[in-house]
Amino acid sequence: MVGLQSQHFSSRAIVGIGSFLLTLIALQITRQTSGYPARTPVRLWPRLLITQLRRDINENNTLRYGWAITALCSISVSGLHFGGLYFDIYTAVSWWDILTHSLSGFGVAAVLGLTFQSSIRSTTYWVIPAVFAFGTGFEVYEFLFKTFWYNWTLRFYLLDTVIDLIVNTTGAIAFVVGVHILREVNILPDSADDNPMTAKLSSRRNRWYPLNWIICSVTIAYALSRIYRY
Repeated sequence: MVGLQSQHFSSRAIVGIGSFLLTLIALQITRQTSGYPARTPVRLWPRLLITQLRRDINENNTLRYGWAITALCSISVSGLHFGGLYFDIYTAVSWWDILTHSLSGFGVAAVLGLTFQSSIRSTTYWVIPAVFAFGTGFEVYEFLFKTFWYNWTLRFYLLDTVIDLIVNTTGAIAFVVGVHILREVNILPDSADDNPMTAKLSSRRNRWYPLNWIICSVTIAYALSRIYRY
């Protein structure tokens, strides 16, 4: 963890503060966008994700391919990231960071869409501001706990942040467009309503729930921290 340094009080703080405000705005827009799973508390999201994944695999339906593609996307992003760091490709190839961020945005959108499958039947537009909020949240994280931007000018930092957010969101848009096309050609199955499953998860008394939440949170936080550059 990096403590507050003089750089955090420079003009470049505009990026960190602006990203924080954009995160709040994007979260509010996400909640108000059609398709957002308002009936599912955020604390149940990890359990619902695991439940949906197990059900799709066990039922052997078409959506299992979606999970496979999402897993492949995650592996690709990790490979691009670690390869970019190890071989110093981030500084040598200008579009490497763009490719990594766009795949990250697509992967996050895919996880949200596959977790809340009612939105696949109706609308997936809510994942776009959700992924944008995810991206701006990580810009805040990078501002507070990373040092790579310390020697950047304000202009370069702003440009880098804007490009990251654009390509992240572009990845989410690509997912929404892909889902729309698959829905039009009737490839997607009729997904079950998420609400009964959410009610079942809410009412189930599971003594291992706190441990499951901790494990999921730590795993996701670790994975996401490794995806983004140091």
